[in-house]
Amino acid sequence: MKFTKLSLIAAIAVTTAMAGDAKISGDAKLFYGTGDAGTTDLFNKNGAYGDTAVSLDYTRSVGNGVTLNAGLTGVSTLGLENELVSGTWINHGPTVVKDRVWLDTANIAVNMGKSTVVVGRQELDTPFFKSEKWNIAANTFDAAVLVNQDIEKTTLVGAWVGRGNGTPFNNPVQGGTVDLGTSGINGGMKAFTGAVQPAYAVGAITTAIPMTKLQVWGYKIPSVATAQWVQADIAATKEVSVGLQYAGAKLTATADKTSAVAAKLGYATGPLSVSAAYSKRDDKAGIDIANIATGHTSGSESNLYTESYWNYGLVGAQGAKAFKVAAGYDLGSVNLGLSYVNSDSPINANDLKETTLTASTKVGPLNADVALINQTVGTASSSNTALVMLTAPFSL
Repeated sequence: MKFTKLSLIAAIAVTTAMAGDAKISGDAKLFYGTGDAGTTDLFNKNGAYGDTAVSLDYTRSVGNGVTLNAGLTGVSTLGLENELVSGTWINHGPTVVKDRVWLDTANIAVNMGKSTVVVGRQELDTPFFKSEKWNIAANTFDAAVLVNQDIEKTTLVGAWVGRGNGTPFNNPVQGGTVDLGTSGINGGMKAFTGAVQPAYAVGAITTAIPMTKLQVWGYKIPSVATAQWVQADIAATKEVSVGLQYAGAKLTATADKTSAVAAKLGYATGPLSVSAAYSKRDDKAGIDIANIATGHTSGSESNLYTESYWNYGLVGAQGAKAFKVAAGYDLGSVNLGLSYVNSDSPINANDLKETTLTASTKVGPLNADVALINQTVGTASSSNTALVMLTAPFSL
């Protein structure tokens, strides 16, 4: 494991054995998407978006359990907008699309026995603060994270989260209005929506209960909300798994409380896996049950079991009742996936029906992911989306 993409959960694997020479690694990506909404045909330039990105990560142990990490990401259309696309995956405007480079990682990690502290810019992976991986580049945070494993089979986490760059990543866009920022420590990093002070998160993840992984999270976002997340994933048998989720939040300004519950049943044997999930968000006004870091009003990815592949911001919205069925099959050289999500809310007009077929494989040095999506959102007519995502990891 490298430190440059350190998340709250990944931090538990950090040990002094990682000491060594400097490492340089990263990846190059080419992402293309197209949709046929309205009068636009699939693969028409007017309904297509594309980007390229290169991430370069540097990590070096400086001894005594201390590791320095830095990472740059750059995005460019490479002129795709002149012929093939009219939009981008990440907003690199504001009014004219320009090549952008920003510092997405800059932290120091200190290992002290069974505790690890990571201070600086980093990825996070928690239910309400997370780096979303669907985009060509993930959003990151300026944060300080402490992870402790003194309790057997239990990981304790505490995090101070200063700011993030999630809002500019809430795309794809057909021409944007928010500047991602140029290179530098302040490139695009902003306080959370409505927040004027840093946020805090605490969590406990334990496998002390037989056949169960239990995680409990609490959050405080001054001037915005307090929130909780409880999740239990149970291996009932070798093939059968059961998942249970509860999430709740209370707005600071109005004291409005919202909550959601979800359950999932899974079965896996050999190359085949199938699952079914259901979630219900109450009909009270307030915060969505989704990633706060990319805008807590709509459009953010949710950790609820019923989250869709492409149309975020719906299963955790006010009054939403959703179910999801999914299947996967590993052919060896290709992994296939099929899912269907139905989300219905009598309060808002953004009901969802989404069917997604995915295929993942390796072509030479490239990891290739393809997705074909049919969706009906709200009162709009059914439309289709096709995505092609190519990634070439490298190390120097």
